Amino acid sequence: MGIWDLISWSTDSVKGFWQSSCDHGSTVITKGKEVSVDALQKVNHHGSAAISKGKEVLCTALEKVNHHLSDPETRSKISKVATDIAKNATVEGLKTIPGAYPTYKIVSKSISDDDQKFKSENKSKKQEEALKALQATVSKLEKEVDVLREQAARQAVKTKPRNREFTRYLPMASSFNLVIGSAKFIFAPIERCLNCKRNFDENMKILQKLLKELNTVKEVIELRLSAEIHGGTMQTEEVKNWLDDVQRIKTEIEIIEHKTKEKKFLSRAFLGKTVEEKVFELKAFLRKGKAFLGMVKSFKYIIVGGGVAAGYAAREFDRQGLKPGQLAIISKESVAPYERPTLSKGYLNPNPKAAARLPEFHVCVGSGGDRLLPDWYKEKGIQLILGTEIVKVNLALKTLVSAAGEIFKFQTLIIATGSTVIRLTDFKVEGADAKNIFYLRELEDADKLVESIKMKKHGKAVIIGGGYIGLEVAAAMRINDFDVTMVYPDPWCMPRLFTPTIAAFYESYYENKGIKIIKGTVSVGFNANANGEVKGVKLKDGRVLEADIVVVGVGARPLTALFKGQLEEDRGGIKTDGFFKTSMPGVYAVGDVASFPIKLYNETRRVEHVDHARKSAEHAVKAIKANETGKELEEYDYLPYFYSRIFELSWQFYGDNVGESLFFRDNNPLSPKPKFGSYWIKDGKVVGAFLEGGTPEENKAIAKVSRLNPPVENLDQLKKEGLSFASKF
Repeated sequence: MGIWDLISWSTDSVKGFWQSSCDHGSTVITKGKEVSVDALQKVNHHGSAAISKGKEVLCTALEKVNHHLSDPETRSKISKVATDIAKNATVEGLKTIPGAYPTYKIVSKSISDDDQKFKSENKSKKQEEALKALQATVSKLEKEVDVLREQAARQAVKTKPRNREFTRYLPMASSFNLVIGSAKFIFAPIERCLNCKRNFDENMKILQKLLKELNTVKEVIELRLSAEIHGGTMQTEEVKNWLDDVQRIKTEIEIIEHKTKEKKFLSRAFLGKTVEEKVFELKAFLRKGKAFLGMVKSFKYIIVGGGVAAGYAAREFDRQGLKPGQLAIISKESVAPYERPTLSKGYLNPNPKAAARLPEFHVCVGSGGDRLLPDWYKEKGIQLILGTEIVKVNLALKTLVSAAGEIFKFQTLIIATGSTVIRLTDFKVEGADAKNIFYLRELEDADKLVESIKMKKHGKAVIIGGGYIGLEVAAAMRINDFDVTMVYPDPWCMPRLFTPTIAAFYESYYENKGIKIIKGTVSVGFNANANGEVKGVKLKDGRVLEADIVVVGVGARPLTALFKGQLEEDRGGIKTDGFFKTSMPGVYAVGDVASFPIKLYNETRRVEHVDHARKSAEHAVKAIKANETGKELEEYDYLPYFYSRIFELSWQFYGDNVGESLFFRDNNPLSPKPKFGSYWIKDGKVVGAFLEGGTPEENKAIAKVSRLNPPVENLDQLKKEGLSFASKF
């Protein structure tokens, strides 16, 4: 075999080897992305052109050497070097170089057997080592060409007659350089593939992390879009196109992840480039998605709900240590938290000078604390976000969305949404949407009722319901000199707490104040005048009561709808532990919405009363801070407590109203200062106590006896001792 045949065979072998590699790479990349195929075809084209050019130049150079070079010794030496170089560029040459032949074997095997899997990472290392050996071989060839140049130069100096002719053929060495450069060009894509393989796993981790973040942004945007019922800042074509593109990218990444599970050497190697491109693409999409969410506000703590619990929680946060900007209170109402019980009492006072008005009953005056005016929150760096209704909640994403499309992010959430009134319109009662039919829950409700009281002076008022609201509003309307009638279906008022004996006292007291009471029936409809104002209340028993104002107080239900399906529920509320933690980490529920364990009775209950709202909010904040600092905290140990003040009366109840009740002392409704009470005895122990007209010391005594649960040996003796029994403890 002549030198030309050898070089021709060498270049054809290399070209065939390169074409096989390109064919395999094209197949893999075509499955991933057409753009990669185009790029590989360009590489193939340029690689083939480079080899052809090298072949042509080398052929011309060798012909000139054979034809013109007359010095046998020089000719022999040059031919030998050229032959060695050609051999080293062939498969036979690769076999003779340490480390090169294994590379040939591995790459060749990968190309010929597309389904062959590598069983360990050691093979990848061997591939890299073999490539290094191949690179070393190319470097060796380059050095030999440099030696050839030096020899040719020295020969030119020694042989003057021939040196000019010899120097004419120095481009032959450059031709060898071109062949070597072509070989390097051929192996460069394989080297790049190996580099991509080395970075593949790391880039896949980055890709998966970015995809998770992108999914979060996508879900938040979709959540916000769904909240913008009438259109808003997110209702744009650009946002919708972005969402479509995100779905496309997710699909493409799923295909990549599926292919990587095959763990084929060249599949993973060539996919490495695609993964790198996807990393850059995801970063760009994330930036754009976050730009769409420019209205996002983030806080460490958010209290959703602006009632009593929110105010007491804010005060406890301040006591525990709070940095400015960490806490936000989001409230549907337009005012800072206030003592809600005032609305059915002092707020309805007919005397303008004596009537309670803000800011005098902001929290925390109800428990003897300082008033927290709006400026207080500002000074403490607590953001009051008022007049803002939350309409969407995603607890997994720690995201709240308002009706206006605003997005709020939190680390810790306190649910203090409280309760909402039960409306007759919920039951489709005829005429229940007439004007001057009121419910009392928020300041706005009270303002409307006060305005109507002024407009309908000395009119007729019908109070539907015999519970807290019914009793307190009936008293307030009578003080406003209205003709008042109470209607409720139960056999006596406050049936969940009062015994028939206790209820009889208050019913008689009300009747003595001029309030009419109709029991055992319900309203089934309302009459209205031409202006849509209520004029009559139709009862189930057929009677129709005249009415200028109707106030409905038939109960309330906890506001938990936003959290349905996201939190565990119990007894109509959100289930919590003794620290008011819900089933979702970082989410707490307090007040009316919380179904919590009462240690004293070893059972779960939901308590709708302002006292529990205050205390549960404070305990939840203590639990949050204790969790952050690693401090220990006792579980919530609540003693149920209820109270009311009506007319000149004032009562308090502590404990549980189960078991046998025992009434004591005077219960004459005509007494100027009636004082009486009741004990509840279960399993031979006092579990609850009620007292009307008690002093602060006496009220403390019944609270203590209700918690201690002292045994009772003789009921007659207990009845005889009455209040003095509690005073012994």
